[in-house]
Amino acid sequence: MSGPQFALAQQTEGTTLEQRQPLELVFADSIVPQDRHEAMLTTGLQYWRRGRLHDLLLTQKVEWGISERLQVSTFANPLRNSNAIGSTATGAGDFEMGARYTWVNVGSPFTHVAVAFDAGFPSGDPRKAMGDGAYRMSPSVLLSHEFREGRYQAFSTTGFDFVVAHRQLQPEDDTPRHEYFAKSGLAVRFRQGWAVGELSVNTNRLAGGADTQLVVSAAYVWRFARRTELLVGLPVGLTSSTNQIGGIVKFTFELGGDER
Repeated sequence: MSGPQFALAQQTEGTTLEQRQPLELVFADSIVPQDRHEAMLTTGLQYWRRGRLHDLLLTQKVEWGISERLQVSTFANPLRNSNAIGSTATGAGDFEMGARYTWVNVGSPFTHVAVAFDAGFPSGDPRKAMGDGAYRMSPSVLLSHEFREGRYQAFSTTGFDFVVAHRQLQPEDDTPRHEYFAKSGLAVRFRQGWAVGELSVNTNRLAGGADTQLVVSAAYVWRFARRTELLVGLPVGLTSSTNQIGGIVKFTFELGGDER
């Protein structure tokens, strides 16, 4: 594909949602769907720190468009390094599979809605802090609205993370609970990409827990080729149960599909 010829500084009637919006965000799911028979691969690196505790994750997401609206995905954590159990341990983390259906135009070309469903599997060993040992089902709703012909985008991903079963490998106090999550933000086109601010909330208080994790993040998404991006984000935790600070890098590219 050629370089970014879609002129981010100006909006034209011929631009598509894929050209107007980033393919990946820090916490929320991007509203941009995959075309039929189009694959998107995202390799990520996350680093989190809270006091003396640290957590380093290598992630890999693959999305595939079955049709213009329906897509499936997998998300894996093939390598994780953490000292949450005291000594530093390294291994593979948890695994997810999901599907999503997107309505790109809901009343106007600048309003978008999607529904998603993900299933999580405890492939990581919770005894080494590689995962939480839970089998999860996560329905969610994605909302997006663009302003000033696509220069600004308000977005959100909200849903529930239901624990349907879990491995009996952790102390009773660490038993995973259902969670509610909301990940919202604003993306603004800036130079050859987007400046993005996000707020992420995860809480298990509705299920009798005591944890609420609140994180804000500033990021820049650089579209340096038509279907290739680099995201760099700086998340900061705002509650005592949240990691204090972190860093996130994501490299995303697309293959196949409609060669627009």
